[in-house]
Amino acid sequence: MHTARQLDVSLFAVRRSGTPATREDLLPAWTPHDRLGVVVTEPFGALGASHLIQLAITAFYDVRPTRRAGRLDGEDPRAIYPEIYLFHVGRAQGDHSMFDFWPARKEVLLDDDPRRVLAALNDRAITRLAVPDSDPAEVNHEHKEPAAARDRIATALVYSASGRVRDPEWEVAGLSPDTESNPSGVLNPAHRRDLAASPRQAPTDAFLEERSWPTRTMARLDEAQRGLALAQKRRAAIRSAEGLATETYRGIGVDAALAMLV
Repeated sequence: MHTARQLDVSLFAVRRSGTPATREDLLPAWTPHDRLGVVVTEPFGALGASHLIQLAITAFYDVRPTRRAGRLDGEDPRAIYPEIYLFHVGRAQGDHSMFDFWPARKEVLLDDDPRRVLAALNDRAITRLAVPDSDPAEVNHEHKEPAAARDRIATALVYSASGRVRDPEWEVAGLSPDTESNPSGVLNPAHRRDLAASPRQAPTDAFLEERSWPTRTMARLDEAQRGLALAQKRRAAIRSAEGLATETYRGIGVDAALAMLV
């Protein structure tokens, strides 16, 4: 749970329609029970929402600081991973666990069917939703599933795998190299392999071993490799000369977001 000590809201600058804004403007009235869900439909596409993911992580910890308890000791029973979920549509779209999407159940693999995606969002009680920039498509969802989402989701945002949406409303800029550590880790399989291979305490049984971060990471090193070069190029394109990235987003209604799930 490295993000508990790595990230702070001061590491990001938020603007709305060119005017300085805050995390609270982008993610208003965050509560201890909020959960971010990001839908990803192409290899490493969620990197286009990396700053949103990281801002949500800071809100998760700031709203209940005891979650950061023992910031240097992951064994502290009060310390927990952030409640963030990544929904891979159609196929596994790349290992994003460097953002602390963990345990592994928080990266959810789904069929390319918007009704199944919505069911998964509702199952996990997602309250803040990010969907990829795409043309909306009318969907005949299962009875009352949209109503459940509409009743619960407080914020819906559009992001782009490129980091830059059409008709942007929000801009989030990283102000520190720490904001690029997790995106860089996702885009560097060799780095993840080295981390997974580093010495650490062995799990106590086969069940925990199979579900451990090193085991899962080694198994996913080749995932979505066909899209890695494009994702690396896209990230480089939105980084400044100092190596810091700026991403854009667009706010939408929940019903509009539910038409953009695949």
